[in-house]
Amino acid sequence: MAQNTNFSGIFDEDINLKGLFDILNPENNLVLADDMMLSDAKGTILRVSETYERNFGFAHNSIVGKSAFDLEADGTFTPCITAEVIRQKRKITATQTINHTHRNVMTVGIPLFDDNGELKYAVCFNTVSMEQINTIQRNYRHLQDSLQQYSQEIAELRTRATSTTLVFKSHSMQRLWTLIQNTANTKANILITGETGVGKSAVAKAIHAMSNRSEGPFIEVNCAVLHENLIESELFGYEKGAFTGAASGGKIGKIELANHGTLFLDEIGELPPHIQSKLLQLIQEKTIERLSGTRKIELDFRLIVATNRNLEEEVQRGLFRSDLFYRLNVIRIHIPPLRQRKEDIFPLSHQFLARFCGEYGKNLTFSPRFLNFLERYEWPGNVRQLENLIERLVIIVQDPIIDVTALPQEYTGQEEPLPAVLPERSGTLAERMDAYERQIIRESYRRCGTTVAVARDLGISQATAARKIAKYVSAAERGGVS
Repeated sequence: MAQNTNFSGIFDEDINLKGLFDILNPENNLVLADDMMLSDAKGTILRVSETYERNFGFAHNSIVGKSAFDLEADGTFTPCITAEVIRQKRKITATQTINHTHRNVMTVGIPLFDDNGELKYAVCFNTVSMEQINTIQRNYRHLQDSLQQYSQEIAELRTRATSTTLVFKSHSMQRLWTLIQNTANTKANILITGETGVGKSAVAKAIHAMSNRSEGPFIEVNCAVLHENLIESELFGYEKGAFTGAASGGKIGKIELANHGTLFLDEIGELPPHIQSKLLQLIQEKTIERLSGTRKIELDFRLIVATNRNLEEEVQRGLFRSDLFYRLNVIRIHIPPLRQRKEDIFPLSHQFLARFCGEYGKNLTFSPRFLNFLERYEWPGNVRQLENLIERLVIIVQDPIIDVTALPQEYTGQEEPLPAVLPERSGTLAERMDAYERQIIRESYRRCGTTVAVARDLGISQATAARKIAKYVSAAERGGVS
């Protein structure tokens, strides 16, 4: 009922309205409708509000003058709250059924007494009907469910937006994304595994971007390309005069640069044993000493490592410290190869096409035949190979449509056979050996396609294979593979 209702003229002047105003007090938090019924002490209905008649299907003044007890007896109201108030002479709050409209309404009935304590009136207000309450409750639950769903979607979109390089559609990557969301803001060490080129670095960057360290530095170190004699100084830094050729002022190492951010060590399996020991100590103490230094430097960083090796097997073979492995393997994130999640090929391809067209000022599209090729190809170099191929084609294709006719020979199987590997017949011994090694590395790389496969083919470590491929194989030749 409206709070500004004027009760003057409705009740006798000697009526105590305290009970009425107690009910209307906003502190009671009671939602009253504009439906009101007023009767005298004998139950004769003196007045009802227009909304009462309209809401419950009564003709105008059709119940005014009637007895509340008669209306209860003939089933108009079950029970009749007005009659109950008169009988019990106290406030009544109960559900009242208005039978001819089958409405269940929560009703508050209030007795009004004169100064002598005699009952003079009974006034009833309807609150929100039970149907309305049930509807409100249902709508509220529905809104809560929708809000929770939308909040989750917004949170996922917001976190996805922090790392635009991660594009996926497959269920396996969606499960992986959920794991990333749940672990990004923890301090736990993360071990990312997967074949070369699956996107381990992109996942590490996404974890950093989603974490509470996103404003700090992200320092990435590829352990496979660091020279074994320099890896310790690169990671831990050194003081001035630490060794011959050292910078005069010393140097801050990669680990120290990651302070208050994230340190990502890619190809962690390539670390030599003595560096593994120092890394274990670093994890345990979170302090370092630079080479030739005596001062311990406290650091605060999140450690993420990655490898394409099976570290469990490396531990069993004695090539990787078991205690370090267990320290690193707190949270394992395994990225499946692209051939096992082919639903991701098309969205990745279109993302790469849009990026490289923007970089090189072109406007290209894929032909249906080319898209069919992308889906059927096994992608031994995974996402990196796909990315390199798209960039290569954007550069060289002059037509507006990229078709299979533009594919490099190594994808079509129509390349000319390589000439036999023959040693050079001129130059010094070192020059001839270098030329011979170049031919061997290039031929193996053309056949195998990845650093892992080359290492296996030639019986060398992946770190050695990576260094020699970088030395002998041109960027153009490496464009199609990881």
